[in-house]
Amino acid sequence: MRQIISFPKSGRSWVRYALHTLGVERDIRFHHDGFEYNDATRPPLDFDLAARRARYEGQGPIVYLSRDPRDLMVSFYHQITGRFADLFGYEVELQEFLRDPYFGAAQLLRFQAQWAGLCNEGIALHVRYEALHEDFAREFGRLARALGYGFSDAELAVAASAANIENMRAVEVSGEFSGKWLRLRNNSPKVRRGRVGAHVGVLSPSDLQWLEDLVQALGNDDGGGPARR
Repeated sequence: MRQIISFPKSGRSWVRYALHTLGVERDIRFHHDGFEYNDATRPPLDFDLAARRARYEGQGPIVYLSRDPRDLMVSFYHQITGRFADLFGYEVELQEFLRDPYFGAAQLLRFQAQWAGLCNEGIALHVRYEALHEDFAREFGRLARALGYGFSDAELAVAASAANIENMRAVEVSGEFSGKWLRLRNNSPKVRRGRVGAHVGVLSPSDLQWLEDLVQALGNDDGGGPARR
């Protein structure tokens, strides 16, 4: 089974829309490896690395998407307090959200470290959101090949063009897309700013320092943490 795994707000919808354009989206399982964050009961988060390794080793092609934690946490905050406001009723400031024991950055960084390690073991291909921004057609092509697709350069170019932020935003706002994953929810968009550096001017210097300190404390080896950019 082909799979694309990510922590919420790592750019999955962007990649998914491109794959939808190429007619293969329904052949792929898109999920967050148990970190769906869409259950009001807040089920426990599973950090059992050995079980995770056993679950995915030899299970077919897997792509893991990651994103700079600073940008991701800003986007994730808007998802929990906007799109999922009816589920969680969570009304806090971003500073408190970052430090939340369930939704906060510590959980993200542990998730990223585990999956970066699994990618290093060859269980999945690691594709970074920032690399997609640098050259979407190139990175998307690498992702597609890892999933077993042999799209031509022309097909990849069409997918890259269709998956631009303005087009996806227009599709979502229209309310006509067939899948629920690209529709407004609670009048809040899935497609927001869609850029690298979205945290600039949003996270305070003290929040940025706190995140850097957390990366160091947890020994996060994702390679995309704030202390390493």
